[in-house]
Amino acid sequence: MKQYFIFILILTMLFSCKKESDTPSSGGNTINPVGDPPTVYTQKILCEMFTGEWNPNCPTGADTLKAMLSLDSNVIAACIHQGDWLAITPFFDALNIHLGGVNGFPRAAFNRLPATKGSQLDSITYSIFNWRLNLEELLLKKQTDCGLAISSKESNDNLEMSVFIGYNDSLLKRTRLTVYLIEDSVLAQNQLNADTNYIHHQVLRKVLTSYTGDSVAMVDGKMSTKIYSMTLNGYYNKKVT
Repeated sequence: MKQYFIFILILTMLFSCKKESDTPSSGGNTINPVGDPPTVYTQKILCEMFTGEWNPNCPTGADTLKAMLSLDSNVIAACIHQGDWLAITPFFDALNIHLGGVNGFPRAAFNRLPATKGSQLDSITYSIFNWRLNLEELLLKKQTDCGLAISSKESNDNLEMSVFIGYNDSLLKRTRLTVYLIEDSVLAQNQLNADTNYIHHQVLRKVLTSYTGDSVAMVDGKMSTKIYSMTLNGYYNKKVT
């Protein structure tokens, strides 16, 4: 049975990536249902894995990703397909440029930061053999300067959500927010090197923000809010995380 997990939230400091022009997004004022931001934020690690049914190595990548997720509950994942029926091609094309190139499959980026360990130093996306080394390095940092919270309301298959962004200090770097819709347990159509019942997990199905994220102004002592909406027609077992 299908499940989807609504919304991996990514707050990216773009000092490691190429510069794009700012793109306006939906936003505005809303009643705050999440309370005041905490004084300490727990570090989260986002793994964006690049995959495709046409590649026989991608099931191995999925198994490796599963092992990465088991290391720490603060590791989350989004599997970004290309070249198959699950691809969002314009998004992949934009992200491919933004990250400096996805030069093979499967590849993964961890918090969109350059590798500091292994054989692909300074690459933002890198191969399976370098995943664990770099993830363990990132997990050494237990706290971060900002955090995210989400409040959502569903009515007649329409979903509206408010994303709250809190931070300890003014952050002068150009900062963007990305909101993903992730679906779990998706039956493959033709995954090479796998049986006919192969299941995809953590599949990116929709990007609610602009492809390289929506700009966020981070000023000391204030909490930013972004508002997004979408229809949920065609999705099953709705579960907000």
